[in-house]
Amino acid sequence: MNHRVRWIAIIVGAVVVLFGVLLAVNKPDEETVPRLVQEKAATPEFTLTKLDGSKLDSKDLKGKTVVVNFWNTWCIPCQREEPALKEFYEQYKDDPGVEFIGIVREDEENTVRDYIAANGLDWTMGFDPKGSAAIAFGTTGQPETYVFSPDGVAVCGSLGVSTAAMLSTWVEAARSGQECVT
Repeated sequence: MNHRVRWIAIIVGAVVVLFGVLLAVNKPDEETVPRLVQEKAATPEFTLTKLDGSKLDSKDLKGKTVVVNFWNTWCIPCQREEPALKEFYEQYKDDPGVEFIGIVREDEENTVRDYIAANGLDWTMGFDPKGSAAIAFGTTGQPETYVFSPDGVAVCGSLGVSTAAMLSTWVEAARSGQECVT
C-alpha cells in the first residue's frame, strides 16, 4: 500500500511540475508585446550619445521607419539575438527610410565599445547611462525591440529575442500601415 501511495504522489508531482513549465513557457501575447506597442503609442522623446560622441535625438527620426533594440553586453539572450540583428542590418543598412538603433542600458561604456568592435556591430548605437530612454520606453529588461512607423507610432515589438524574419516583417508592416504579426 505504501508503495502505491508513493507512486501516486510522484506522478501527481510530475504532472504539477509539467503544468508549471507549460504555463511558464506559454505566455499570453500581452506579456511578450511591449506596452508601447499595445497602446500604439508615439515614439518616446530621447537624446542619446552615440559611439562617436555625437548626439542622437528622436526628433531627427521623423518620417523614417525606426527599429529600436535595447541590449547590453552581459545579456545572454542579447548575445543569442545578435546574429539575427546582424542579418537584419545587412538587409536594411542601405535603405534611407529605415533607421536601426541599438540602445545600451546598464553597461560600461568601455566594455560596450570593446564588444561592438570585437563583434562587428555597425548600426547606430546610443548609450543610455541614466536609463532615461529605457524609462521613456517602459522597458522591463533586455533585449527589447520596438518598430515605429514613419508617422512615429509604435506598431510592432517584442520583449525578448527577435529574429531577422520578424524584424523584416515588422518593418514592412510599419511601412504599409498593416497590423503587426508577432
